[in-house]
Amino acid sequence: MPKPSRLLALAALLLATVARSDAPTKPLPSMDDAQVVHLKDVQWVPPKPKEFPAGAFGAVIAVDPQTGGTVGYGKFPAGAALPTHWHSFAEYTVLLMGTATITVDGKAIEMSAGDFIVIPAKVRHNLKCGASECVLMTRRAGPTDYHFEN
Repeated sequence: MPKPSRLLALAALLLATVARSDAPTKPLPSMDDAQVVHLKDVQWVPPKPKEFPAGAFGAVIAVDPQTGGTVGYGKFPAGAALPTHWHSFAEYTVLLMGTATITVDGKAIEMSAGDFIVIPAKVRHNLKCGASECVLMTRRAGPTDYHFEN
């Protein structure tokens, strides 16, 4: 019989896969697995929360079997805004393409391609893309959740 920690890891991987709207026929790779992902080949899907702007897409590419945290891409059209929200776990994001303003705890931060930001757990933040499409890569320290302000 597998060790309890291995069972928990498998359960987290299964939950992360089932929770996705585009759940593939096979589980997501572990963040510990060797893999190469080409941005041009990812499977974009619209996010589930209704608060996401029209034309936004995401692509989860791996899951941490220990924490249930994911790594994936987010894509937003030019000028799109994601309203103020927070997450239960820290978020680590690199802006890959475009420009964006990320407001963290009331402070606006201008970002351009290649910039990296860490947003601690439970800190309010929002995003506004610049004049062109913006693409992000985000790693989460635990399962993805969104708590939008009303």
